[in-house]
Amino acid sequence: MADVVEEFLSNYPEEIRRISAELRMMTRRAMPGAHEFLYYDAISYSLSDSPLGRVCYISPMQTYVTLGFLFGARLDDQHRLLQGIGKRARHVKIRTLEEARNPALKDLVKAAWTHGADPVPKTKRRTRRRVAAHSRNKRALRSQRRRRYC
Repeated sequence: MADVVEEFLSNYPEEIRRISAELRMMTRRAMPGAHEFLYYDAISYSLSDSPLGRVCYISPMQTYVTLGFLFGARLDDQHRLLQGIGKRARHVKIRTLEEARNPALKDLVKAAWTHGADPVPKTKRRTRRRVAAHSRNKRALRSQRRRRYC
């Protein structure tokens, strides 16, 4: 049976395939026991078969490959490779095979795998009071006002 991921990568330029293969090999070594699968046009690595437990992903584009970490904001990025300003996710854009062989990337993947099962601290959500937001409620309020004045 042909490898589904290899078949997926066959649609990209040769350099992107080489970079993706290098990252894939490095990720497999750094995360023993990880589940590899395709999810939204990215090679994802998870603690289980579920996409909800994803730790990192490799997403090939036409001119670069993104190595993303779903909880990258919590990683200790000593080499300042991670990009992104979101609450949780961070990524690294890799444009050459030499960049893909950077040992600091392996350190990030290992750290993500080590802390992948850690619970995410829950943030308290602010709730707003609803004030007749639905048109049905507005209609009911209008009809009550009419009754008062009649």
